[in-house]
Amino acid sequence: MARCRRFPDRAFRRLVALASLLVASASGSAQAEPKPKPPASPVRLRLSGYVQADAVAYRQSSQDEINPATGAPLNEDRFTITRARLRAEASADIVSGALELDANTVEGPAARVIEAEVSARWQGANAEAPPYVMATLGLFKIPFGVEGPERERSRLFLERSMTSRALFPGNYDLGFRLSGGYRVFRYAVALMNGEPVGQVFFPARDPNGGKDVLGRIGVDTTPLARLRVQGGFSALSGTGLHRGTPSTKDVLVWRDENENGLVEGTEIRAIPGTAATPSENFDRFALGADLRLTAKLPVVGESCLFGEIVRAQNLDRGVEPADPIGAGRDLRELGFHVGITQELGRYAMVGVRYDRYNPDQDASEQRGKDLVPRDSTYSTFSIAAALRYTPPTWTFARDNPFPALRVVVEYDHRNNALGRTAGGLPTTLGDDSFAVRGEVSF
Repeated sequence: MARCRRFPDRAFRRLVALASLLVASASGSAQAEPKPKPPASPVRLRLSGYVQADAVAYRQSSQDEINPATGAPLNEDRFTITRARLRAEASADIVSGALELDANTVEGPAARVIEAEVSARWQGANAEAPPYVMATLGLFKIPFGVEGPERERSRLFLERSMTSRALFPGNYDLGFRLSGGYRVFRYAVALMNGEPVGQVFFPARDPNGGKDVLGRIGVDTTPLARLRVQGGFSALSGTGLHRGTPSTKDVLVWRDENENGLVEGTEIRAIPGTAATPSENFDRFALGADLRLTAKLPVVGESCLFGEIVRAQNLDRGVEPADPIGAGRDLRELGFHVGITQELGRYAMVGVRYDRYNPDQDASEQRGKDLVPRDSTYSTFSIAAALRYTPPTWTFARDNPFPALRVVVEYDHRNNALGRTAGGLPTTLGDDSFAVRGEVSF
């Protein structure tokens, strides 16, 4: 009888382990090993946006006509997409960046970059407080006053005051900014091109080497549990450009004065050519002060009283562009606005605002043989009301400080001194309007 060979211990143990694994898998008791979690990304990315669609139901100055100088329609009773913005923000450690795109139909369909910036900051222990220092380079909001830097969605009224739109058209410019705060103090200082995106002649470009130095210093404090006080002073010093003119040749002109169709010697005129004139720089400045008081009232909600005043010289770039070289004198501008808004519970808000702007305090005109002062003031009295709502299931709005849905109605009573009577004398020009805005944020 043959003897059985002894099975090796190591091979035997391997065979037993393999059999146990097969039995466990067949019985469903085998469990997969947990997969390791991927490391959290150090970059925080946030996407947001909003759309503002307006319907101007009535505009007193609207005409079914075309501007012969520009070819633009003079009709203002229309539907428009005032703003359609998409914003992306990214931050990691001490660096951050933002990119915001805008599309609108205000002057025909248009799409553009409205904000693009990169920043580095020194943040204190409190992550909710402003950083001690933040350095920003790119295209961003102009840090002058309190109305200009605020977000469009946080404002009840459809547009900024006339003063802000005249001195800082478009409200964005390219440059470098240092901003931040310590306790109740806030500051922002910037070096910018001085040609905002809404400027008439050189939007978002710089025709000269001189830069605008501007900024604001202020406070943001809560002296009482239900009262917040914000205020500050702003200043700007910069350089504008007067366009030169090209040279012209001599021109021979015939004017048929007696309308007989024949060329006569007395009807021929020679217009001599002119030499080219170079462009010239000129100085401009602005000083401003602002104050905002916000009180949290029981039941109804927040009440906000605000005001701002600006004194400037040669700075108008949006309403009546200032050119002291062409005018032969400096142009002094003065503007202010005051207003109040009141929440009516969670879903409604009302407000009134009065703004006044004079693009030339020394304006005058010739009447007969006399030179008399001329009033060039623009004024607007606005009444606005809004309904707002954020659906509880609107997941995109959970970390959004703005309401998801908002409807704003506004009536504006405007006056300016551009009108003329039948006799050619100055008079106020009525330009009242009524508009409705629908807004969605995400």
